[in-house]
Amino acid sequence: MLADGVRTAAYLAAIQRGVRAGAVVVEIGTGVGYFAVAACAAGARRVFAIEVNPVIELGALVASDNGCADRITFVRGDSRLVNLPEAGDVLLSDLRGVLPLFGDHIATIRDARTRLVRRGATLIPRSDTLWAAPCAAPAGWRRDHMEIGDAPHGIDRRAVAARLRSDWYQCHLGGDDLAADGVTWTTLDYTTIESPNVAGRADWTFSRDRVVDGLALWFDGDLGFGSTLSNSPLAPRELYGQAFLPFERSLQVRAGDQLAVELSANHVNGDYVWGWNSALTPCAPGLRPVSFRQSSLAARVVSAGWLRARSAGHRPQRGMSTKLWATMLGLVDGTRTIDEIASALHAAHPEAFADSESAFRFVSSGVGSLDDEDAVAFPPIRSTG
Repeated sequence: MLADGVRTAAYLAAIQRGVRAGAVVVEIGTGVGYFAVAACAAGARRVFAIEVNPVIELGALVASDNGCADRITFVRGDSRLVNLPEAGDVLLSDLRGVLPLFGDHIATIRDARTRLVRRGATLIPRSDTLWAAPCAAPAGWRRDHMEIGDAPHGIDRRAVAARLRSDWYQCHLGGDDLAADGVTWTTLDYTTIESPNVAGRADWTFSRDRVVDGLALWFDGDLGFGSTLSNSPLAPRELYGQAFLPFERSLQVRAGDQLAVELSANHVNGDYVWGWNSALTPCAPGLRPVSFRQSSLAARVVSAGWLRARSAGHRPQRGMSTKLWATMLGLVDGTRTIDEIASALHAAHPEAFADSESAFRFVSSGVGSLDDEDAVAFPPIRSTG
């Protein structure tokens, strides 16, 4: 991310202009504290730098090397579970993926806006505008999913191909790949946004004959104070790239043909389910319209058993894994070592482990994962100063 000169330069400019002397800054997704240091250089009195990834451990070293360790408080955890000793004047974040509709981004910003900063605080970024354009398939996607055909090596793989055309892909496109100009289909205003679910519509009339394989999606970010960020195919190439939504099949469009697409992104269990319903209306008489109804949900390969095991009415049975976890957690009392817990678990369930080393790996991994979850879910607030 730091190597992305487009992103980094835009954020540094916004921080320099938006952080006033004496301000309290709350940064979510600080990583190694790069922008937290930049906020101190801009005059911040205190920066609360929050990050779920253990890479935050490097933040103290970065802050120390830059002479601002006494002004940055690093917090490892989910910001939605963090309580800070004072409200921020600036909320700083970049929780996007290829698009701003990524993970718990919007829910996290909404929570921080209401709990961690004062009313009327400065938000960096302020908003993101999402764009779409019909396009040719990216070269890599074409090579991997189109040029090998439906039956490589004589094996019919159409069932797999259908799944592949029901999901979005990160890619890098250029202006020549676009079959029409980009159209805005929604805007995310982080000062007011409440719902993580969004929907919009885009329409085009083609000015020339082209083959269209799907849709390109990108965003323009308004960081405030005259600083902007874009991963448009027409902008300088940067880390994000674009998102590609393939159609069920390629379309040969003619000048004058019209394409309408309804886009939706619904937040489900920390991820987004995308929907894109497309309708092509030919201008030539006698040609029939073409329509597709697509959803990324169709790309999920899950069994009926997997779904049943996660339903509200399912009554789970006490299998071997449940027994092992129950025994292991019963042995965690603050006095036993990992080695002692593993030995006791091996003795209680010798049929589950090939040897004592296997039991040790099970306990070390299991208890370690719980310690990591505790660190994120119940974060202590500590300062490097």
